[in-house]
This record gives sequence, structure tokens and C-alpha cells, in this order.
Amino acid sequence: MIKITLVFFMILNILSSNDISLQFTGVRTDYINSKGEKKQITIEREIDPECMDIHISNDVFWKAKYASEKVPKACKSTFVTSAGKVIFPMQIHKDIETYGEVEVMAFIKEIQHDDTMLFIDTRDEEWYIYRTIPGAMNIHYVYIMKPEVFEEEYKASLEKLGIIGTKKPFDFSQAKTILLFCNGAWCSQSPNMVKALLALGYPPEKIKWYRGGMDDWLGLSMTTTRK
Repeated sequence: MIKITLVFFMILNILSSNDISLQFTGVRTDYINSKGEKKQITIEREIDPECMDIHISNDVFWKAKYASEKVPKACKSTFVTSAGKVIFPMQIHKDIETYGEVEVMAFIKEIQHDDTMLFIDTRDEEWYIYRTIPGAMNIHYVYIMKPEVFEEEYKASLEKLGIIGTKKPFDFSQAKTILLFCNGAWCSQSPNMVKALLALGYPPEKIKWYRGGMDDWLGLSMTTTRK
């Protein structure tokens, strides 16, 4: 046990200058629960202790329906493999960064003291309330795509994003640096919002995209607003 602990802290020391270490130390943030109450939560990999010593091998990981029957129940989840009609590429625009989980954690950590940044769940409110990544706010992608249908929501969304004006040409001098996500690499909602924002003239260098979304986040056993 002492040897394992020493190795763990050696790894932490090596990675301390890199955002990779956040997966071990966690990131503290606020979120609003389904009752409208403000709560604090630590985002981290929530791995059951029973799962820590599973031997990584083909026989254990890729047998039949992926996980072997020998793997403890607490270490397995079921998922839908037929979700979505298309898989989006890793890069959806040459000037837009694609984020992974470690970069998302670093972004969430930074927004605690930087009000020029927004972490946005682009799904509709029902999905957002049911489960989301702590620290994310909700702007449904259709509010940006269909301003003629959602006029009030459109105006409110522009204000949240720091866009000045109600029609083109907009003033983006106060535009927030935003990180968008939806359900996964097969989900079109965040890519559609990116497309709509670019059409408005939003600076692409101020847009970040978490391609993996909820699918990858949950697949890695990361903290959400729902157990």
C-alpha cells in the first residue's frame, strides 16, 4: 500500500504543471440542482474502489459484450451503441479547438475566477435538468438557430454570450470565450450551435468544443449533477 501511495504521489508531482493532474485532484465548482438550489460539487473520476485492481487485458475488456462476467457489477455500465445518425470529425472548424475531458476540467477550474468564459450545455432544458456536467449553464442550440421562433430566448442568449446588438453586424468586442457540448460525438446540437454562431460572426477563436459530450464524460465515470 505504501509503495502504491508513493507511486501515486510521484505521478502527481510529474504532472503537477499540467492540466492532466486535475483528474486526480478534482475541480470544485457550483451548480444549480433540479430544485433551483445552488450547490457545490467536486468534479473528479468517480471510480469504485472495487474497480481499481481490474486486470487490463483483451479477455477482461473486450469479451462478448465488452466487459467480462468476472468484472464486478459496480465497474460496469450499459450504453446505447446506435445513438445518432452521424459521427462528427475531431475538428469542426480550423480555428476552433476540440477539447477532451482534462481540458474541460481545466476550463471549469478557470471559469471560477474569470467571468469572460462560459461553459454551455447546448441541449434542451429537460436534458440539462436531468443530468449535466457541473458548472455548465444551459443555452439551447435552437435559440441561436431559430431567432424568428424564439425571439425572447434569442435576445437573452445573445446577452449571456456578451454579443452586443440585436441584428447584424453585431459587436463581438465583449464576446465570451465559450466551451460547448451536447450528448456525444454523434450529437448534432453543439455543432449546429457552432454553425449558427459562426454565421452571426462570432469569433471562432473564442469557441471551444467538447466533442465527447455526456457520452464520453459518463464513460469515464466523471462527476455529473445526478448520481
